[in-house]
Amino acid sequence: MRTSLLARLVVAAPLTLATAAAGGAEPRTRTVYVSIHDGKGGAVADLGPADFTVKEGGKEREVVTAEPASTKMTVAVLLEDRLAGDSSIRMGLYEFAKRLRGTAEIALITVGMRNDVVVDYTEDLNAFVNGLNALSLNPNPSSNLTEGILSLARDLERKAPERPVIVALALSGAQMGGPSASHVLTDLRQSRATMYAVTMAGAGGGEGLENMGDGAQREQVLGDGPKHSGGRRFEVTRPDAMAKALQQVAADLETQYVIRYTLPDGVKPDRRLNVTLKRRGLTFRAPSAIADRGR
Repeated sequence: MRTSLLARLVVAAPLTLATAAAGGAEPRTRTVYVSIHDGKGGAVADLGPADFTVKEGGKEREVVTAEPASTKMTVAVLLEDRLAGDSSIRMGLYEFAKRLRGTAEIALITVGMRNDVVVDYTEDLNAFVNGLNALSLNPNPSSNLTEGILSLARDLERKAPERPVIVALALSGAQMGGPSASHVLTDLRQSRATMYAVTMAGAGGGEGLENMGDGAQREQVLGDGPKHSGGRRFEVTRPDAMAKALQQVAADLETQYVIRYTLPDGVKPDRRLNVTLKRRGLTFRAPSAIADRGR
């Protein structure tokens, strides 16, 4: 069975490395995305390099530029199969894509025991709606979310977009098997993507004592992935609350700053990162880890 949204509708702390120096040397300039809100949740437009302190590997680095982010985002929406049949979640995803129209290319990917690309990266809202309409009302009752995130992170690392984002919509709880959390988090860091997780408590496939370890790995990825990458995790109790959480994700993405800083000659990149904002009274989120290899 399939449901139609189109009949009811009227028709966004990624991390990047700048271009490497000639001769194949390590990159000398690095880029980090952070989210900054004012007291009302709005964007802040007047910050500059002097407002930030960046430490990589425990050493303070020179901040070259800091400005509101304008580079188009590459947003991968990863929807757990078990949530795909809910009409309120589909409507929330439509509103999310509509809000980011013009500022992002968005892909819709479902995850059961493997990833299925429903809509490849596109700026076409109609194509995204068609993908939502194509979602099955009879999804796979089991899923391997951590394997899905790992696969997506590797794909983003390979494609190397300038401003990657992962938004995962999932159930909290156990799963059947999957890679270790440390493995997933390492590849997520190397992808340079900011991760957001919108999760809902509910019965999941494969629950039981034999899968408690798998559930712990899943929960660690859903918690530490956003925290380490500069994103957020939202935990809700009802499917319709996911729509509000997605709007908060969009607000975070709309208020990002891009900060560029340099590494001294001969210093190799370090994954440990600490970014602080000197101005008080603002809500600030930044990644605590950065890719230590790649471009």
